[in-house]
Amino acid sequence: MKAQILTSFLIGSNLVNAYALKPRVISPGEKLDKYDYVIIGGGHAGGVVAARIAENSKASVLVIEAGPLDQDEEIAIVPGKAGAIMGTKYDWNFTTVPMEFAGARSIAVPAAKVVGGGSVMNGMAFDRGAASDYDAWNDLGNKGWGWKDLLPYFKKHEHFHPPPKDIAEQYGITYEASAHGFDGPIHASYPPFQDPLSLPWIKGLNSLGIPKERDGHNGRALNVFWSPNALDPKSMTRSYVKPGYYLPATKRRNFHALLGNTVTKVVTKKVGKKIVVTEIEYTTGPGAAKQRVRVGKEAIVSAGAIGSPRLLQISGIGPSALSKSLGVTPVVDLPGVGSNYQDHSYQFVFNFLTNSTQAPPPTDAEAAAEYYANKTGPWTRSGPTLFAFLPFKTFTENATSILSSWKAQSPAAHLAAGSSTEVVKGYSKQVEVLTKRLATNLMAMTEYVWTGGSVLLSAQHPLSRGTIKAASTDVFQQPLIDLRYGSNPLDYKVLADSVRWLRKALQTAPELAALGPIEFAPGPDVQTDEQFAANFAGSITTMFHSCCTNPMQPQKIGGVVDDKLKVYGVDNLRVVDASIIPLIPGTHIQATVYAIAEKAADLILRGR
Repeated sequence: MKAQILTSFLIGSNLVNAYALKPRVISPGEKLDKYDYVIIGGGHAGGVVAARIAENSKASVLVIEAGPLDQDEEIAIVPGKAGAIMGTKYDWNFTTVPMEFAGARSIAVPAAKVVGGGSVMNGMAFDRGAASDYDAWNDLGNKGWGWKDLLPYFKKHEHFHPPPKDIAEQYGITYEASAHGFDGPIHASYPPFQDPLSLPWIKGLNSLGIPKERDGHNGRALNVFWSPNALDPKSMTRSYVKPGYYLPATKRRNFHALLGNTVTKVVTKKVGKKIVVTEIEYTTGPGAAKQRVRVGKEAIVSAGAIGSPRLLQISGIGPSALSKSLGVTPVVDLPGVGSNYQDHSYQFVFNFLTNSTQAPPPTDAEAAAEYYANKTGPWTRSGPTLFAFLPFKTFTENATSILSSWKAQSPAAHLAAGSSTEVVKGYSKQVEVLTKRLATNLMAMTEYVWTGGSVLLSAQHPLSRGTIKAASTDVFQQPLIDLRYGSNPLDYKVLADSVRWLRKALQTAPELAALGPIEFAPGPDVQTDEQFAANFAGSITTMFHSCCTNPMQPQKIGGVVDDKLKVYGVDNLRVVDASIIPLIPGTHIQATVYAIAEKAADLILRGR
């Protein structure tokens, strides 16, 4: 019944033309023998790159995507259902190995298996990092990847909608038009439903000397600010790669897509002194026959932070020792492939508000009825759109001493056993860059997300580094995923100080203290660094921002791709997805991945 209502709802919206397009999905028999560009993965980044390259009518483009198109289900496009798609057929359903420093726990790590990838699965937060987050990429040797370089690409993909006047006045939502794009394919707008308890949170932070920024999209994603969702305000549905890029691209005759096909190998050949990609091997499923397609100009790997390094490894591009252990002949020895895994983990501080006068929230059924009837209510919002990203020295007096402890550590002491010399050097350089930038007030260290009393905390620049390793050459077998949360003990120290500051804020800011907050987890008995570390080890989990496993930085310091996103040692192979990020930025990474993909498309087309 809900599906029928939603279909009728969409027919009455301006999205109907996009949703009514017939995708140019081809069968294996319709496939050409060769394409100029073969994109491995039609997800968040791959879908963007493929669509942009196809705008050049002289270029033939094939996208090979393991997943299907979503069917406009609630779990895919209704904001109030954001996240419900995890664990379904649209998810690879990856699981980590037991993590040594996180209570020997294995946790689920969602990774989208659907056209549009993470843009279908994420929580719709549409913010950017601070300028310093991206300038740090330049510091690592990546020319052209600083804030000013990326800003045009942040704007290129965005179709910004200013907040409704009544909402803006009630909640103090402000913006700077110059920071936004107004004709891109991805809608960015503010849900008409907001949490009234956001107001005491803002006022409480202000009373503690933390200002509200005019617009976090202007390079100052710091302190407290409002940010839009990836939300089409006309239909009140998710704005993502499928309607924004993929479906329009299917109208182009030079754009082909093979869905439900998984790439099993990047086939290379030595031509003179160069190694080139000649073919891409793929299959419809376990045990099915493998097929190949020839690459005319370039192959572009966009299989995500987990899938991309695993594919390179089983193709002989990665650590030679790993390739040999898999029975694969090494093609290029790149120790950085699968290293440097970073993620925003999070920890909740749960509070009862004993003196709140807010009415109980509507039931799920009531929210659904309001959404379908009026496009209003809680289901128009995927989650909080008010964020607080605090610089290090804002929330702890220990910032300088913690940074000194970072610098004093042996670079290899807390990395995975057997990390190569190159990877260790890269980590050392990253610590050097971070200690310099985090000592200022221009880079955030901890995110605080207020959820009506309880607060989500997430350290934005963890020192712990995880790994991705192929378990076999079978792409349908789970890879070995180790986030290695807490492997650097200073990460738990940062989180402990983050909780201590929050406790003090809730008790000393008049607007927050008036709500009568009482903490019930971790609980007031958790006080020492050791107690906090034990608590975090048993509860910390992923915020779904997996990245950095094919880092863009010089090869001599563990880099996998250069600043043109070309894989070192292979003439016509690039990686374009969250795996190329060298240092995770202090933000939810959706908009950053769009910007990376837009810039990559320009680099590819200009280079050819």
